[in-house]
Amino acid sequence: MDIHERTTSGTCMKSLLTLVVLMTTSLFASAQSYDPRRTVHVEGQAQAHVVPDRAVITLGVETEGPNAATVKADNDKSVRTMLSALKKIGVKDENISTTSLSLQPVYNYRPDGRREFVKYVMRNTVVVTIRDLSMFDAILSQGVISGGNVVDDIAFAVSNEKAIRDSLRIEAVKDARTRAEAVATAAGTRVGKPITISATNGYHDPQPYLRNAMMKAEDASGSTVSGGQLVIRMNVSATFELE
Repeated sequence: MDIHERTTSGTCMKSLLTLVVLMTTSLFASAQSYDPRRTVHVEGQAQAHVVPDRAVITLGVETEGPNAATVKADNDKSVRTMLSALKKIGVKDENISTTSLSLQPVYNYRPDGRREFVKYVMRNTVVVTIRDLSMFDAILSQGVISGGNVVDDIAFAVSNEKAIRDSLRIEAVKDARTRAEAVATAAGTRVGKPITISATNGYHDPQPYLRNAMMKAEDASGSTVSGGQLVIRMNVSATFELE
């Protein structure tokens, strides 16, 4: 009885090991079912020119002085004044956010290596999202006039960017296959199934607006900035099997 059970158990174990070996061999064979020497690697691209429907302005309020408490009080007052002015012209609370806040001393270093205190500098950075571009000039000017003495960044965007990129991704893959087919035809062969495909987001082209400009307040208060058009790109890298 014991001998029969051990024999049955041993037979089942052998069958299981055989099945595992067969499955592993099958998966390995599937992974190596193409000859890496018979492949073509191509790049595909698709792009769209779109008109922005929203903007993001990054305003900085910077104050300085010999006393940290006074510098902070002055900064807080300037920020409150600026936010109040923005809300009066229609900017909602949900479209205003503080992204960074810093208060630090500034030193001069002497030739002998000793440092000398100069002043404290406090910086409060506020981001304003504009969903009605007809208000752009008014919001920028009001932000600067009421206390925002540094314009760190101005960026334009489209609210449906994800949908645009999803569509461009499909077009980019089609473009990659078209390029692969052109290469294959020239080589006297045909394109088979894709082996690998990877997609990357393309950045917007340089646009006719002030980006990372570190504008001074007096330069921004009277200028008109246009969003122009954005160029959104999708790029894919693909490897196809050659039949």
